[in-house]
Amino acid sequence: MGTFGYLAPEYAASGKLTEKSDVFSFGVMLLELITGRRPVNSRQADDNLVDWARPLMIKAFEDGNHDALVDPRLGSEYNDNEMARMIACAAACVRHSSRRRPRMGQVVRALEGDVSLDDLNEGVRPGHSRFVGSYGSSTSDYDTSQYKEDLKKFRKMALGGSGLQSSSAQTPTSEHGENPSVSVSSSDGDGGGGTGEEREDRRQAAS
Repeated sequence: MGTFGYLAPEYAASGKLTEKSDVFSFGVMLLELITGRRPVNSRQADDNLVDWARPLMIKAFEDGNHDALVDPRLGSEYNDNEMARMIACAAACVRHSSRRRPRMGQVVRALEGDVSLDDLNEGVRPGHSRFVGSYGSSTSDYDTSQYKEDLKKFRKMALGGSGLQSSSAQTPTSEHGENPSVSVSSSDGDGGGGTGEEREDRRQAAS
């Protein structure tokens, strides 16, 4: 069904997957590597990595400063050119419009440095941001607020209607992870407790 935080907007809206949906998920993974952050904030479901990173990526493209976006644990121990290439690839991958995302082959070649980063903009109309495209703009065919709403619905459907809360899942388990262990001893006085040998001894004594 997909993992929250990696879902492409069109998948959250319609449940339909395309190769461009995988490109979006790959972009989220790149952002994880760049920022050191998780795709979704577990404490605040509406706070996702892509929305957080979007304005910072735009700023990085404008002034060439990546510090606000890059994992602070890296300090300054990274190559600026390689980081810029990685950020550009991530930004192109997570465009809201699937039509404006590059193909996976283009992304791989761009990461390897075999092609110009402009190759990632094939099919992007003039007037859109160089790498981010129409992501987050008011004229986007699928904006951020709608994505969040669809993601909420998708989350409810996945957790509420998929049968994850089955009766077996609600049954307490033993410390070994199996179904609860039943004590072999009995206190109801029918002589059923103990091992087989003990029960046999009691039957012989009673006779």
